[in-house]
Amino acid sequence: MLDMKKIVLSIVVLALSSCSTVDDYMLGKDNTQPPAVLEPIAAKDKVALKWSVPVGSTQKSSAFQKLKPALSGNIIYTADASGIMQAVNKKDGSVLWMKKINAGIISGPTVVNGHIAVGTDTSKIVVLKQADGSELWQSNVSGDVLSKPVITNNKVIAKTIDGNLYAFDLNTGKELWLSEHGSPSLILKASSSPVIVDNHIALVGYSDGKMDAVDLTNGQLLWQRSIAYASGASDVERLVDIDADPIVQNGVALLASYQGYIGALSLSSGEFIWRKPASTYKNIVVSGNVLYMTDSDDVIWAYNKQNGQVIWKQVALKARGLTEPLLVANRLVVGDKSGFVHVLSIQNGEFVARTQLSGAINIAPAVAGKNIYVMTANGKLNRISVS
Repeated sequence: MLDMKKIVLSIVVLALSSCSTVDDYMLGKDNTQPPAVLEPIAAKDKVALKWSVPVGSTQKSSAFQKLKPALSGNIIYTADASGIMQAVNKKDGSVLWMKKINAGIISGPTVVNGHIAVGTDTSKIVVLKQADGSELWQSNVSGDVLSKPVITNNKVIAKTIDGNLYAFDLNTGKELWLSEHGSPSLILKASSSPVIVDNHIALVGYSDGKMDAVDLTNGQLLWQRSIAYASGASDVERLVDIDADPIVQNGVALLASYQGYIGALSLSSGEFIWRKPASTYKNIVVSGNVLYMTDSDDVIWAYNKQNGQVIWKQVALKARGLTEPLLVANRLVVGDKSGFVHVLSIQNGEFVARTQLSGAINIAPAVAGKNIYVMTANGKLNRISVS
């Protein structure tokens, strides 16, 4: 379990803009920046709600929980913070099966080869059958698994909040190896998932701003790089967690960290090709030659992935509690805590459509073609289309 001396801060605290604001929060004062007022837009696209179905009890999820729905074939799989798993037909919203886990779910679902893996708030990895949701096994780990587990090479790879990386046998749940990295005393309650490279290496970002390359065969550390460096007078200012999943393309890792940098790292040399100051705890996305990011102030950025040049930024959604950006055909989509889905042009960041759902959007939606599957805080899964 976590060392009792370790302090875990949620996104709600650390999204605040200054140390004095954080101090006020600790003293019970709410100085959170009010969300930007939405200005009317001239819609160029149409957004239509196709269906909406219950997916468990009221969502208690916060922005740091990685509960993005998973798509596999014609089925979408959802995990509820109260412990409810569901398989839903993505075309008509009919529920195919439902399973209640005896714990809260904080990460997942990961769906691969007939298996579903989730992390719980009781420091366990649980694996279910994809066909009917029946439980295959569960195993204890040393701390909460805030990042989505990874399934690869008949292994489940899971990173804990206290800086351990586990490998379990996919079919039996037997622990195969443990790689210990550790974590600082003050950490952000968010976490990036390991990324598999060349089918035998896991790239793992940690809360001290370092990235490990771990051999998937035996858990041995191959190399380690410092991606972000702590600066500032207070412990809060010195947080540099790597909370966005790295994206690996052609030997280059595209990275982003909290209170650190966004950049491109050569995996062969270990040197940055380019790097710009940035702060995010949400996943980034790439399309063609462009890298998109929602930062910790809810500003949306588009960068040239080759050199880091800023192509555009959209500041009209500050403090609205945005999700990570998603690509829908040739559009960029984000949800917000007021239940709005915003559709932007990928060319210039201008708004082309907007709609509001019945509950807050704290969890990143899933995308299939021109359809977006959105979980809202009132316990609904919504399918909307963009045309």
